[in-house]
Amino acid sequence: MKYAIVILDGASGWPFEDHGGLTSLQRADTPNLDRMAAEGLVGLAHTVPEGEEPSSAAACMSILGYDPSAVRIGRGAIEAASLGIALADDEVALRLNTVTIADGVMRSYAAGHITTAESHALVAELAAALGDETFRFHPGVAYRHIVVVKGHPELMECAYTPPHDISDRPVAARTPRGAGAELLLDLMD
Repeated sequence: MKYAIVILDGASGWPFEDHGGLTSLQRADTPNLDRMAAEGLVGLAHTVPEGEEPSSAAACMSILGYDPSAVRIGRGAIEAASLGIALADDEVALRLNTVTIADGVMRSYAAGHITTAESHALVAELAAALGDETFRFHPGVAYRHIVVVKGHPELMECAYTPPHDISDRPVAARTPRGAGAELLLDLMD
């Protein structure tokens, strides 16, 4: 028997009043999912523990068999591993998005769908201007990159808002918060 785990990352979401109280997934036309469900075995799993923020990092860790409330690993570490970036014990990998902000508002969490070649050039400029023994910049794909921070484990406790969660909203109140935030805010300035 062959198995496939289909992860609809980001598909659940919250219900929208202007969508009749439905989620985006409930409104979607899903003929391929419908066929897989009809011809395969369907199960249900609670992938995010009660009290945890329903993030893709937490859900994916749970799907892989880890307890996300006990194993705190962010999206940055998962994506760093996928890019072959080795981390020392005193390093934290953070997701680095290229975005478009205009007049203090997140206009595009994907920098207007920047190409990988364009974004690699930007990340190279960031590395040249800001890279040092504390910060290492690594290009990824399209708008998704990694910054590795050395010697600041407190960043694992920092609160972050994913750029896609604040599309068309002011960013000032949604910058990193908590332990280590000042270090990142200085870098972002």
